[in-house]
Amino acid sequence: MTDKNEMDSSANESSSILESPEEKKKRFLMEFENPFKCDKCSERFKKKKYLREHKAEVHAY
Repeated sequence: MTDKNEMDSSANESSSILESPEEKKKRFLMEFENPFKCDKCSERFKKKKYLREHKAEVHAY
């Protein structure tokens, strides 16, 4: 798993270099307003409760 995490972090670093200041601000606000991210579909939620409900409804097997 560390290899994947290292790749993700390096991808984030390279994308941050290419982002304009407006894009950085937009991404920051989105992550700040919706801090809980689904690990399966990358959708974001304001509350952990909403993330749990989403996982139960959308990704339940």
